[in-house]
Amino acid sequence: MVKEKIKKSVFIPTFVLVLGAGIIGLINNHLLINTFQAAFDWSYTNLSWMFQLIFVVVLVLCIIMTFSKKGNIRFGGPNAKAKYPFWQWFAMTLTGGLGATIVSSGISQPVIFMESVWGELDGYGIQPGSPESVMFGLARTFHEWTFIPYAVFGVCGVCIAYTCFNRKKPLAVSNTLEPVLGRFIHNKVISTLVDCFSVLALALGSVGTLGTFLGLVTICLQNIYGIPKSVTLMFIIMVISTILYLCSSLSGVDKGIKFFASLNFKFYILLLAFVFVFGGAAAYILNTSTSSIGYWMKNISFWLFDTGSIGGERLVKWWTVYTWAFWIAYAPVTSVFLAQISYGRTVREFLIVNWIMPSIFAFVWFSVFGGCAMNWQLTGVADIAGAIAKDGTYAGIWTFMQNLPLYKLLIPINLFIMLISFSTSADNGITVLSALCMKDKKIGDEAPARLKIVWGCAIGLLSFLLMAYASGAKGNDGVRYIVVALGTVIALLVILMIISLIKMLFVSCKREEIEAFEK
Repeated sequence: MVKEKIKKSVFIPTFVLVLGAGIIGLINNHLLINTFQAAFDWSYTNLSWMFQLIFVVVLVLCIIMTFSKKGNIRFGGPNAKAKYPFWQWFAMTLTGGLGATIVSSGISQPVIFMESVWGELDGYGIQPGSPESVMFGLARTFHEWTFIPYAVFGVCGVCIAYTCFNRKKPLAVSNTLEPVLGRFIHNKVISTLVDCFSVLALALGSVGTLGTFLGLVTICLQNIYGIPKSVTLMFIIMVISTILYLCSSLSGVDKGIKFFASLNFKFYILLLAFVFVFGGAAAYILNTSTSSIGYWMKNISFWLFDTGSIGGERLVKWWTVYTWAFWIAYAPVTSVFLAQISYGRTVREFLIVNWIMPSIFAFVWFSVFGGCAMNWQLTGVADIAGAIAKDGTYAGIWTFMQNLPLYKLLIPINLFIMLISFSTSADNGITVLSALCMKDKKIGDEAPARLKIVWGCAIGLLSFLLMAYASGAKGNDGVRYIVVALGTVIALLVILMIISLIKMLFVSCKREEIEAFEK
């Protein structure tokens, strides 16, 4: 029976907590937001150094693994064969990770930094709207969206893939910690806590993904088509998107995710090309992005270790550390999906596809969309910063889209792209969530349909409740504060995974195994 195979000690508490958060958000949204904001405030004050150092370490570790002989190690053994063609694999990893969030951040974030909408430039001595603020805005966005954050996916993904494919362990995040904790990780209390927090982080991360989509669509319908934002409208959008990603998840990775990821990737490329060619700022984009890369390289050593103590709290706290906590909350279990489609690939290939290529894609995406948006802001084509300050970050993308040629045709197409993008990411989340709630599952095994349906409906309902009743000033505060607060706990898990990976690859790996991989 399926019920006998469910890890009740993992599924029941996480499911209850997910629904409990929605109920609290419905009854007292201020309590929900204030509680988790206070938790994040404490984390920033006491642990911002930890977040920064985690990303420094994973960045260095990715560089070492990519360019050393360790990169030759093949997941599944020397004779393992890859399951997916290279570009299809890349499309699945890009859209299955945090690629979906790029849609909402590509336009707003560089403009927010450049114009210091919420005081991001306070303490840096940079005048909003100045030439230096342009370079700062794009460079800081590169910093928070490219090689540094994607490194945590790279490290966690390699750790999970090596544990499951090479050490033949069942699918459970707790199993990755065996090299560090030894027999203690098999203690039911410890392993259950690790797996519960991992599943809870991904569940709430999936809620954040769907919640972001709900916010984007409702603001679009309000600002572009004059349809008033309402609870009923948001509920209808939630139902449609939930049905779509559940249908995709129920069809399995080889059908649903693979199909939607490939379609989504093609739309990404077409949209990039359209904005670059018809946005009227091609030369500006090329010049500004080139200069901004140099500005980033000049400042990266300071930004990597900056905890906001030199007047930069509004930027470091509410963007950098906040963003790091978000990436960390997603990392362990999102990496399960990245690992399960990497069988037969080497460590080097895995890092090229999950660390280097997504980072390059992010450079291009933010250069084109962010560069064009900043140009329009400075030349008066569109007041994107004003729209963001008035209606939140979601308003920026639609103010931008309204000024593109053929926007009446392009906006529905972009809505469709977003639907596919967020559905792909949520599909991945449901698939992994369900698998982690099963006993003795091998990585890549599909969970039963009924478990996917339960999780899918719960995540859809929670995203609706939090966005409708606990959205806060920026549009999704209830969702985001829960995730970043949980990211503080998951950070401890990520630290243990880092140590575990170092021990597996650099200390305990059998010499004959290494020699076989290095041939």
